[in-house]
Amino acid sequence: MTLKRLFLTLVFAFIFSAGAFVSSSKAQTRRIVVYRPVYVRPYWGWGWRSYDPFWADMYKTPYERYLEDRYYAQSNLRNKEKDLRKHREKYARDGYIDPKEREKLAKDQRKLAEARERVARLSRYY
Repeated sequence: MTLKRLFLTLVFAFIFSAGAFVSSSKAQTRRIVVYRPVYVRPYWGWGWRSYDPFWADMYKTPYERYLEDRYYAQSNLRNKEKDLRKHREKYARDGYIDPKEREKLAKDQRKLAEARERVARLSRYY
């Protein structure tokens, strides 16, 4: 019984000492860096590599989208102001504005107010 106990103690001591050597192995301290490929759809080229407007907005930053929206809103505002000015001059030439012309002017003024609100809303953030 004592020899059996001594033998088992030596076996477990050997296993525990072998475990101490395993914990300092190089495989557990090595770092593996994985470089993943980044696929970027090309803008220019022939065939399947041609510019696709569906994917074009995907490459813009939020600030670039904001600048584009603001530019188009200001351009729309200028166009609405020009349309209203032209219609007022046209309808005021004969000195009388009939109900149909009055409706068109009211519609132009509504569109102009919406365009001004859009420009004001976009200019508020940046």
